[in-house]
Formats: sequence, C-alpha cells, structure tokens
Amino acid sequence: MAVEVLKKIFKPSMTVGPVYARPYGATTAPMPVGNVLELVLEHTEDVQTQDDMTVLGGGTHAEVRRVKEVKVKMKMADLNVVNLARASLGTVAGIEAGTASETYTAALGGLLPLAHLAPSAVTITKPGGTTTVPDEQHAAVDKGDLVVLVHSNPTAVSVKVGATLGAATLVAAAGNYTVQSTGVQVLADAADIPDGSTLWITYTYPTGTVVPMAGNYLLRPEGILVLENALNIQSGDALSVGYSYGAYAAIEALTTKAPELEFLFGGLNEADSGNPQVVNIWRASQGVTKALSLINKGFGSLDVEGTVLQDPTKTGDGISKYYRTRMT
Repeated sequence: MAVEVLKKIFKPSMTVGPVYARPYGATTAPMPVGNVLELVLEHTEDVQTQDDMTVLGGGTHAEVRRVKEVKVKMKMADLNVVNLARASLGTVAGIEAGTASETYTAALGGLLPLAHLAPSAVTITKPGGTTTVPDEQHAAVDKGDLVVLVHSNPTAVSVKVGATLGAATLVAAAGNYTVQSTGVQVLADAADIPDGSTLWITYTYPTGTVVPMAGNYLLRPEGILVLENALNIQSGDALSVGYSYGAYAAIEALTTKAPELEFLFGGLNEADSGNPQVVNIWRASQGVTKALSLINKGFGSLDVEGTVLQDPTKTGDGISKYYRTRMT
C-alpha cells in the first residue's frame, strides 16, 4: 500500500541505472546515453537574513531562502557520436563509403593527411604526364551505377549518352554524375541518363610510375606515412593518391548552441533490495564539456553540466516544473 511506502524510514541509497535523453519538447522515444559514472543534481540557494536587533549579542530575526538554480552534472563514460556532439556543441555529418583521388607533395618521414579515414586499396603514382582517352564505351548503364573506367584518377571528364557515338549527346555533370577515382558515379536521380543507357566517356588520366607500398609508406587511419628512407620517393615529389574508405561520422565542434534536453534516470537502489528510484528532469540545458582528453592512460570520460530550467508545460498544484522523483 502507498501509505506503507510513505512511512518507510529505512532507506539507505546506492543507486545505479541507465540515463535516457531526448530533445526538450520532442515526442520521440528517449534514447540511452550509455554508461554514466556520476549523475548529480546540485542546488544553490539565495539566503537573505534579517538581524535581530532586539537583544544583546544579535542573532537572526527572520530568514528567507529561495532556490537560485539547480545544476545537473554528469560524467559520461561512453564517448559516442551523440554524446561527443552535445558535449562539444557540434554538428554531425554521416560520410558514406566511397573512393577519392588526391594530390600531395611528399616529405620523407611526413604524413599525407588524407581527406577521409582509414584508407584501403591505395594506389600512389608519381605522375609522368597524362593521356586522353576519347569516347570510351560503356553499355547498359543504369541510374546509380558506378561506371569503372579502364584507367583510374580521371580528369577533364565529359559524358555523352546515345545508342551510337554519332547519335550521342553531351550531358552536364550537374544533376547527372560525379567523378570518382575509379570512374563515373551516375546519380540515382540522374536527369539525362535513363536506365539501360550507353555512355561514351572522354577523360584524361595520369601516367607515371606506381609506387609500391613495401619500402615506401605505411597506411594509418589518419593518412599515409612516408618512410624516412623511402626507396622510390623523394622529398618534393608530386604524388597522386587514389584510395577507398568506409563510412564514418564527422563532428564539427562549436558550430551550434547548447542543447535543451529532457532526462530520465532509471535508478535501482542497490542498498535497498534493488528497488526503483526513477527521476525525471523535465528540461535542462547541457553545456560544453570542461575538458576533452585526447591522450590519457586511463578510461576517458566526458564531464558535462547544465542548468535545470522551468518546464512551462507542467501545471497543477504540487506539480514540479523542474524534476520529479518516484520510488517504492
């Protein structure tokens, strides 16, 4: 019975449990934020007192206490994309897998910092001129297809569409295709390339010497490290790099305002037979993390804090506009 819960005196507390969050005002389901090592609500009071001037020795005649603010503080152990973005006031972009072609000037012992992460199927070429291929034919091309050319790293690409070369018409790249290191990627909604088309592709490709990986460079997630004693590369060499990469996320820090979130803590009291203690924080800002450790010997974490704000949608006598605790 509820009256028994209200009368309970023995209530030591040692709580664990998941924390969920969603944007304030959202109707979507709250999502777990991961392992939270610490979750604290911290109250600050504004205390005003009036001196007792009626007796010797003084004292307090009257006192008024008002809550100035409530802080919510978290130490998050899971540095996932959502937590990192919120804690760095960042915006997130999902980068799909693809291929790339880039040019660099070599420095022995230096890094070629590629535009994408974790390169694979890498080809490094020391340019030695270019050759132009006129009207290379590719039949039965559908929207969304990747047309792999005979030669990689094409430039000066032009595409014609037609059953025969004489009847083919030139199509613009915009709205129809993009150029990749291995060929031409037809857009899924290409305006001028119907399914089953025959393409006639003219392009220029670099000719030169392919640099073997062994004895010359190492692959790193962040790019390509040229060896100090590379056998076939000298400082100042122009290098053409073609590679593939997988899907990844990019977080651009300090590009948005602090989020306002609704939190729910699904607490379980280990010191009281695992009984539930559920806390709803109706509306809170979340500020930028005080520090983001990039190199550390132990586990990393995100220390963030925010202010519990009034939720004007919570109305009624005895109904908190800030937070609510329920327990058995």
